[in-house]
Amino acid sequence: SYILSAQPMPPNQARAGAGSRSLFSPEVFMEHWLPLAGRRHSWVWPQGGVLGGLASARSLTTPTAWQVDYLQAGGDDLCTALLEAVVNAAARRGVRRLFLKMPADSPLAEAVRLAGFTCYSRAAIYRYGGEPVQATALPGPYSLRPGSHDDYYGLFELYSACVPQPVRNAEGLTLDEWHASRERGRWPEQRGEFVLHGQDKLSGWLRVTTARGSGCLEIMCRQVEDDVLAGLVRYGLACLHGRNPVRCVVPAYQTQLAAAVESAGFEKARECEDCVKQVAIKVKEPQFIPMRA
Repeated sequence: SYILSAQPMPPNQARAGAGSRSLFSPEVFMEHWLPLAGRRHSWVWPQGGVLGGLASARSLTTPTAWQVDYLQAGGDDLCTALLEAVVNAAARRGVRRLFLKMPADSPLAEAVRLAGFTCYSRAAIYRYGGEPVQATALPGPYSLRPGSHDDYYGLFELYSACVPQPVRNAEGLTLDEWHASRERGRWPEQRGEFVLHGQDKLSGWLRVTTARGSGCLEIMCRQVEDDVLAGLVRYGLACLHGRNPVRCVVPAYQTQLAAAVESAGFEKARECEDCVKQVAIKVKEPQFIPMRA
């Protein structure tokens, strides 16, 4: 009933991806009620019979990591209370890490920190609204192909080589932790993943996501020649032919990628912070029991 009587609320301050959509969209609504129930968990704050605030989180690749992707509250106290409800529920369900991506200038930044979240990385969201482009051949010895399950360990090795230690401490130092924190695909999004090979090793990774006429690029790459990285960006744009806008998430530590997308015609739209909270899991202490003959 609160959903049906919801009044306009402050903007969503937890943007999990480059774009955003309403919690009341058909796609998100069905995550609560279809057999996918359990992947999404939401909390509301009632005020006079209407929806005064809300927080919603969805599980990532495994149930041990959640992403808070909706956080709408009119003040710090309400924001902290909602996040505390999320944390308490996550602890009961055995979740180990909670992630939250929010605008760098969010008015709820202090409340998020009071709830125990810490910023471990920053990223820029770039936007491309130019003309469609055609893919060009990559210079040798580099080649690009669709990703497969056989690339699983190679991607983790690439991640370990490209991502700074503080970020890996938050997202996952081990193979299992890294896998748990990876983003799960959403319906009705369409995704394609590609891997860049060069010099007898996996040198880069590209994910292309399309939904509702727009597109998003995510790229992770070792230090390569500028024309190789430019070709990778161009290939991603070619895959998104006709999509407008196209966004690209560029972590602050990927300075070469930032230069490549700017050269391709992307413009910086906003900056965001990646936050995490390590959830304390209750563990039963060993107990003595009577010895029986």
